[in-house]
Amino acid sequence: MEKWRCFVAVPVPPALRASLASEVGRWSDEREAPNLRWTDPAGWHVTLAFLGWQDSTLVPALVDVLKAPVAAAVPATLEGAALGAFPTPRRARVVWYGISDPVERLGRLAAAVRSALTPLVPQLVDESAFRAHLTLARARDERGTNLTAWLATHAAPAGSLAVDRVVLYRSHLGGGPARYEELESLPVGVNAGVEASVHG
Repeated sequence: MEKWRCFVAVPVPPALRASLASEVGRWSDEREAPNLRWTDPAGWHVTLAFLGWQDSTLVPALVDVLKAPVAAAVPATLEGAALGAFPTPRRARVVWYGISDPVERLGRLAAAVRSALTPLVPQLVDESAFRAHLTLARARDERGTNLTAWLATHAAPAGSLAVDRVVLYRSHLGGGPARYEELESLPVGVNAGVEASVHG
């Protein structure tokens, strides 16, 4: 039985992707650029739940349980916030672009998605400290790198993330950067009855 590496995420719209990609290209060309492995802009997304390796035959059932929480969510437009690093700027292993989520629309959507998926994916990690972000780079040194000074002198462009669809993705690994295949795209809020715009 074939195993697929899957996750659920909100895709990054073209305008935000283009402006971020332009900045990342400039940062990576800097003379004193930090020792980072920049991610492929084509794969940028805001992860709601990471499912890990699943039987491919489970995909239709995964899609079915995702429909209700996604349909019940309220569409929103969220603003890009700032650059940051996990776990800390001093020991950065991941550089991220944050999404402002002041009333936790994405946070509540992520929690509802994980709750719906857990009966099918019992090992699903409970990301209780959900932080809306997309990953721009990873440190080449697995111990992390000190990006305190770099982050203090760099700012990400403003941009908007439309939370209007949720995608079940499959990761393809090996032979270069990971490639992400859309298995199913579900519209947000078809049962919500309203749309909301949130700026923060």
